Amino acid sequence: ITGSPEFFSDVIKRFIEVKPCVIVAPAYRSAMDVAYHAVFDDCYDTLLWLKDNAEKLGIIAESFIVAGHSAGGGLTAAIALKARDTKDVNIAFQMPVYPMIDDRQLTKSASYNKSPVWNSISNKYAWNKYLRGYKEKNLEIPSYAAPARVKDYTGLPPAITIVGELDNFRDETVEYVENLKKADIPVQFKIFKGCFHAFEIIIPEAKISKEAWRFIL
Repeated sequence: ITGSPEFFSDVIKRFIEVKPCVIVAPAYRSAMDVAYHAVFDDCYDTLLWLKDNAEKLGIIAESFIVAGHSAGGGLTAAIALKARDTKDVNIAFQMPVYPMIDDRQLTKSASYNKSPVWNSISNKYAWNKYLRGYKEKNLEIPSYAAPARVKDYTGLPPAITIVGELDNFRDETVEYVENLKKADIPVQFKIFKGCFHAFEIIIPEAKISKEAWRFIL
């Protein structure tokens, strides 16, 4: 419902400085304007465009990384799922950073969460916007919309992620990591004590934020 690639220019710059790479950040349509699956399609179409234009862009078509923060993390997990199912594109690994992946809000961290930046109220509002049409008609929610609903984790790409201890998405991130591990998918994961949603972006100079950045990069 919010955000833009330009907002993450500093984040993108960090990755390029660590390891020269080509980063394509899709300006996907906001869920304020369009619901699932238009937002998802914007991202997946970008992935297919990358594959089709790999030679022109000077990139390796078999070594893509999909990554995103928060809602972008949820889209990351969803894109990895569809790429596995369709075999359209090979994903080298996924980086769904504190991903928004479960619309049900049944976990302890997602229930009555009042932490800064993102809490239970804002999360419910965003999911209702993204899944409008599905919720009102009581339709089954697709796993490409809410990846925590997926039943089979086999064949998904290796993953790296972080989450703050106070983050609304803590428990669903932990569950996602554990399900990947049960499917023998390599995962690097760390919880940062006392931290809220997007702490490393909002307060990048904090000692614990620097630790989080070192882990990710």
